[in-house]
Amino acid sequence: MEALRQPCMSHEVRGEEDVKCVLCSRKAVSDLCTYHERAKRKVEAGYRTWTKAYGEIEWKDYLDKVKRNGQTGQWAKEIAGMLEGL
Repeated sequence: MEALRQPCMSHEVRGEEDVKCVLCSRKAVSDLCTYHERAKRKVEAGYRTWTKAYGEIEWKDYLDKVKRNGQTGQWAKEIAGMLEGL
């Protein structure tokens, strides 16, 4: 017997088998794959950490610094680029 899943709204519209990450086309859990979703949470949490540590920094400036940082992973850089465009 197969377990029933409650599809989210975007899955209902597109069909669950068609849901792909908007950044890399892997199987997505929302509009992002699990890797990019985790990177997004970390980038967002990092902003709160930066503002506590360094004071005010604009969201766009923070995202630019994330993208240019040599220590930033590829998925986080891709997320920063996506968020910058929103």
